[in-house]
Amino acid sequence: MRWSAIIVLAIGCFGACLGVALQTQQNGKANGNGAGTGGAGDRQELAFHPVVDKQKTLDLTPVRAPAQLGERAYEHVRKLVGFGPRYTGMPGWSQQIDYIVAELKERGVEAKTDSWMDRRELKRFTNVTATIPGKNAERIVLACHHDTKCTTGHDNPEHNFHFVGANDGASAVALLIELAGVLKARDNAATIELVFFDGEESLDWKWNEAARALFGSKRYVAEHRERLLLGEESRIEAMVLLDMVGRTDLHIQEETYSTPRLREIVWSAAVALGLQQNVYRHAEPAADDHEPFLRVGIPSVDLIDLQGNPHWHKPTDTIENMSPKSLQKVADLVLTMLPEIERAYVTERR
Repeated sequence: MRWSAIIVLAIGCFGACLGVALQTQQNGKANGNGAGTGGAGDRQELAFHPVVDKQKTLDLTPVRAPAQLGERAYEHVRKLVGFGPRYTGMPGWSQQIDYIVAELKERGVEAKTDSWMDRRELKRFTNVTATIPGKNAERIVLACHHDTKCTTGHDNPEHNFHFVGANDGASAVALLIELAGVLKARDNAATIELVFFDGEESLDWKWNEAARALFGSKRYVAEHRERLLLGEESRIEAMVLLDMVGRTDLHIQEETYSTPRLREIVWSAAVALGLQQNVYRHAEPAADDHEPFLRVGIPSVDLIDLQGNPHWHKPTDTIENMSPKSLQKVADLVLTMLPEIERAYVTERR
């Protein structure tokens, strides 16, 4: 989740050119040109894509999440931030992993953990995954990251503070936990895999994607590529990433690395739900856990509220600056998108 270097993008929209200026931030998201995960000879470089034509939308049926889902997710956030900082090695890190596994089990979804020691960092990371069967074996991944930014041990004293990551970390974790029960009861056309990545945040304060960030998603994609080659698991056809989805003044930016077809589905879902004020008012790329998927050709989209977010990587990223209504809106958005993603990437291809 970082952007760096002032970049001006010429993006074609409505037959005109839209310039998008990316402001440098000291601890900002990179432009994504660092090395991602490999695992196969078809590794793709990232590219900026034109913004969606908002005059053209798919005719999607709005799907509403159960009433009070946002409130329940908000209470998960409260419990998660109560664990304190949740980056590897902290007590809250292991508490959160146990909490995710237990809450998924309570909703009838069995979770597995994948723990490994990074030999260069000498740090242990843990991904959590849970599979919800569908009519077809092909998978759609719904993902988030569970770690918080490390805000200790940096040279600049301004980068060292108590950070609980209510929005940047806990919000998407909480939402996926609550969505698990809904998806378990749903008639899924595709197999749905929930993934909670570890080590998304850069260990350096400034974004260092090439070596010190995206640990969990890089590992997950590399493992998937190997198992796919050996015929040990079904193909991932699409990936939806949730990141920072609970801010009171919610705005899901149009993330321009993301696959255009999936972004069209996001916008169409927003229109179907009447959420145009919360979605795609601005376009900007963001390096995030969808990158390793994109680099090996897996269609992916990032639902992220980063641009102009005043609480990002600040002590003010607390539950007081979040809203259950925002979590409810994003739940509606995901559930409205999902049938079209299944149709476009799974059932249409069979």
